[in-house]
Amino acid sequence: MPNIRRLILAIFVTATLGAAEDVRALMLQARALQLRGGGTDPAAAAVIYRRVLARVPGSAEANLRLSEALQEAQDPGAAVAPARKAVALAPQNAEAQAHLALLLVQLAQKDPSLAPEAARELRTAALRLPQDPELWARLGEVSEQLKDSEGALRAWLRLGRMRPGFAPAWERALIHARAIQDYEGKREALLALNARTPEDRHLRLLEELAREQIKSGYLAHAEESFLLLARHLPQESGLWENVSLIRLQTARFAEALETLAKAEALKPSPSLSFNTARALMNLGRFEEAEGRLQALVSAKVDTERIADGAQMLYAESLLLQGKGKALLAFLADRPPSPRTDGEAQAFKTQALISLNDWKSALEALKEGIARYPGVPLFKQAAKLPPKHLEYRFFSRNEARAALEQLHLEGMAALWQEFQRWDKCLEALERARSLSPVRSVDMLILQSQACDQLDRHAEALKVLREAQAMEPTNPLVQNNLGYLLLEQDRDLEEAAALIQASAKATPDNGNVVDSLGWAQFKLGRIAEAEVTLRRAAELSPFSPEVRKHLGEVLVKQGKLVEAAEQWDRALAFVFPDRAVLEKRLGDLRVRIAKEQAAKLETPASASTPPVVPDDEEDDL
Repeated sequence: MPNIRRLILAIFVTATLGAAEDVRALMLQARALQLRGGGTDPAAAAVIYRRVLARVPGSAEANLRLSEALQEAQDPGAAVAPARKAVALAPQNAEAQAHLALLLVQLAQKDPSLAPEAARELRTAALRLPQDPELWARLGEVSEQLKDSEGALRAWLRLGRMRPGFAPAWERALIHARAIQDYEGKREALLALNARTPEDRHLRLLEELAREQIKSGYLAHAEESFLLLARHLPQESGLWENVSLIRLQTARFAEALETLAKAEALKPSPSLSFNTARALMNLGRFEEAEGRLQALVSAKVDTERIADGAQMLYAESLLLQGKGKALLAFLADRPPSPRTDGEAQAFKTQALISLNDWKSALEALKEGIARYPGVPLFKQAAKLPPKHLEYRFFSRNEARAALEQLHLEGMAALWQEFQRWDKCLEALERARSLSPVRSVDMLILQSQACDQLDRHAEALKVLREAQAMEPTNPLVQNNLGYLLLEQDRDLEEAAALIQASAKATPDNGNVVDSLGWAQFKLGRIAEAEVTLRRAAELSPFSPEVRKHLGEVLVKQGKLVEAAEQWDRALAFVFPDRAVLEKRLGDLRVRIAKEQAAKLETPASASTPPVVPDDEEDDL
């Protein structure tokens, strides 16, 4: 018996191996007949593949090749069933998935009802073969057939990134981005279309986008757009000037000087000279700025904004350089201008004080108080004891100290304008040494200067002093509350202070931002989002508001919008810019991963159960 059993077993094994060998031989024979195998008779190949499937019906490989052969034999309808079965048997087989997707695309051209299935299979196939440009192109086409502009946009953008020089992909992406008002898609497509040798219409659209970006506060993106335009149209002075204006607005004065020089070399203008002087002033190059401003003042520019601006900036440059006599001479010859007469009177008063011309300074001060009560210098002077404004009672000690203090506080405000916090604090400290503090505004400015110079403990101390003087002052409440938040001190006190400030000044974007940030720190996330959205409406160009709103949106899981807000914030310069740039980069990686995961669609209820496929065993 044992010998008979061994004989039966040997016969069975030989038969099984023979069958396997026959199947492999049949597969090779059929493959040679396929067009893609170099053959000329795909119909004969299909017959052989069916013989294979009669022996091994669970072979994903045989089903896939049968479907290919039928498609080659111009019978795509019959090819669908084995293609679907191949995918069901081997759901991770990217080749089978791609074949089914492209087959369905072919059929959907005549039978639109197949388009949804084609789109689903294309999305899955494209995820598994992300570097296959045909899959993305067909997905774009099918999405258009389904009137799915969002899906089409994603597909064409993906194809464009793979083939940057393939303009049709970017053209299609641009059409869909504009249709659904997708800002990021429109921007990416236009930048790509203008990257090499753009058509005139693409340049016009890019310029249109740049102006939209400025209106929306996307200053970094607007600068990128204008720079690209300037690369193609380097002789257009206006493009370089637009770049310069953005750089001035974002306090990048050295960079602004570079592009202002390019614009001026092409076509000099009063506005370019004025903006160059602004940049020079902010870089502390007052003497150079003075020369330009003096030329503008002498030229009597027609544009009121530039004429008035040049005159006042010229006065500031002289005052900051200690050129009191030159300032007085300029103001004496200056024609009257209702828009700036009050400011000019303040400069005149300060120049006289700096020259120790006390009698003339008092006369100018009294005239300013009478005629320009809203000007900060005269508003503060009106609070002085009356005897300090009468020369016959002028005391060398007390009254002179009061005037010097006014002048130094005015100088501190000017230094603040040009972000020279060291000079600002020095002037304020000298002012405080002359006589007791009378102005909460100066305490607020001193605290700000200390904070900017990283002297945070002093900043808090000065604000407490201001709080003691005017406990209900909204600006004191806001600044003190925000400083407590930033130093992670008493959050409840901080929130109460800011809440009181917001109640008094509900339309102040900075205060509303502080309130939203306090709510965030206290864990009231939903409230914080509402409040910070309101702050963004009130202060659309504030980097702090955009940064804070982004933080809240991340917490809420609204990542795409959070990235948008942080991108806007990065159009400006602020101390932790590098940190936010890194966080934005990390956030974009996270968004990309999540969006890729969403493209994976679950199998429909009609899909056959997934059967693990081991092709070698099947055959």
